[in-house]
Amino acid sequence: FRSPNHHFLPPLLSPALMTSAHAVSYWLLPGREAQAALDQLSALASQAVMACTLPPHITLYSEPVNGDHGSSYGHVIDRLQRLADCRKPVELWPCTIEATGIYTQSLVLRFNADARTELLPWSTQLRWSASSAFDYRIDPHLSLLYSQDTLERRQELAQRLPLPEGPLLFESISAVTHPFTISGPTDIATCINLHTRSLS
Repeated sequence: FRSPNHHFLPPLLSPALMTSAHAVSYWLLPGREAQAALDQLSALASQAVMACTLPPHITLYSEPVNGDHGSSYGHVIDRLQRLADCRKPVELWPCTIEATGIYTQSLVLRFNADARTELLPWSTQLRWSASSAFDYRIDPHLSLLYSQDTLERRQELAQRLPLPEGPLLFESISAVTHPFTISGPTDIATCINLHTRSLS
């Protein structure tokens, strides 16, 4: 299944989310053509394992929701807008597909070393604009699916899947709220998109 990605919250995040059990993450999103290619790859992979998916994305920064001003809807959207105002669409080159023992990296598309160099300033800007900086270390990757199937089965799948051709163009960013620890399909299903901004 795909979790909802179009919901909006009122001016303050729901009190139920005002705890360290939840987090706000900032995602870099592919443009239309790149998303179509990634969706097709995810669909192909999902035929081989039991899995769920989220919209394709690279996490730029993530921090726990702590109930202070930094967790307010307005502050989150302001940080998103300020990032969008000074960043342009970016092309990233995929280099490999791999499976790991971490649920949130069940099957991931990784990018060449230039991707971290390119995106580190984005992550740093978000960290500096936080009310209380969280030690998040950016590791540019894109999860193709989330699965509790065996690591061996997912590793075999990673070897069979084709890499997307050429660079992938990322054209927007979004802020998303989700459980701080994601360990299964129920957690994936509760991810909620707060807002999305295009890059110009």
